[in-house]
Amino acid sequence: MRIFIFISVCIFLTILLLQPQNMIARFQSDTSRDANEWVDTNITPPPVSTIQTQKEKAFENELAAQMAVLATRYEENIRFPNYSVPITRGQTDLLQPLQVLPVQLNLGPDADSTAYLAPDQYIFFHGDSLTATLKTSGPTKATHVRIELVENNNSIARFHVKEKDQTFTASLEHSSSQWPVNLHIRAQFKFGEHGDLSILSPIKYSPDNGSITSVGESYIDGANLAIPVTLDIKQAGRYRLAVNFFDETGSPLAHLNAKQNLNIGSNQWILNVHSEVLRAAAQPGPYYVDTWTLTKLPERPGIKTSYGSSAVGKVVVKGFPLEEYDDTPWEDPKDKARLEFLKKLQ
Repeated sequence: MRIFIFISVCIFLTILLLQPQNMIARFQSDTSRDANEWVDTNITPPPVSTIQTQKEKAFENELAAQMAVLATRYEENIRFPNYSVPITRGQTDLLQPLQVLPVQLNLGPDADSTAYLAPDQYIFFHGDSLTATLKTSGPTKATHVRIELVENNNSIARFHVKEKDQTFTASLEHSSSQWPVNLHIRAQFKFGEHGDLSILSPIKYSPDNGSITSVGESYIDGANLAIPVTLDIKQAGRYRLAVNFFDETGSPLAHLNAKQNLNIGSNQWILNVHSEVLRAAAQPGPYYVDTWTLTKLPERPGIKTSYGSSAVGKVVVKGFPLEEYDDTPWEDPKDKARLEFLKKLQ
């Protein structure tokens, strides 16, 4: 979030600096219009230069106000380290990173029938059976259903399809490790008066690079609540480990993540929750963690991101009194320098 805010400001300023003539033209246009609006011949209108100065000053004040808002948002965000970012219930992209979203056929607002396609999971691993479901609702029936695995819209395998009450269950038993990571499942069918239609749903098809195997007992490490994690890695490389952190009632508190180089075999990893997150929520624990993701990062350009699995799910995390943590505020020199830059823009 903090980088997004900073980049947004930089893009805005770049556009402004690269196209100053547009801003000047706008001021000149406004100035000419305002000058022409003086119709009382007994009153001397103010000089054009004065009106232009007023317009420029108003624009500067508006820009300064926008910079102040962005600086305030940025300052609030950098209270917390990147490895322990507060989240809310509305951030479903973080809370449900592997959620399967059915792709619905859009036939318009007046259509009385519809169809949607959903894979049974978002990430499939080499050797897994690939499965998906096509469903329809309403009076129109799907016929001549064909479900395929496609790469760049080219069919590479065909699913076996079973139908019951307009629910089409598709399975592909024999998968190949030669297939790429980014694939789609495509359903093609006739849909009454709508004719021949198709739906595409994206999936990931990845080597199983390793697994999250266990979570140890938490402990205090300075300003952090440390959560040890054990992984069994099959492919050495640089990984990103992420999980969501909740209070005992299920309210999300933070998104935990870190990057680390891992070797083949058993690896130990510590995920940290910064105590500022716990103090901000006034939550001494206990807590729990859930929705794990293990991602193998590309080693070089052209290599696709791939994935690992998790043998653990929801795990209870022991809490401690908040006064036992080091209360030194979090500070990153780079974040601080960016904040000073935003403040100077005001």
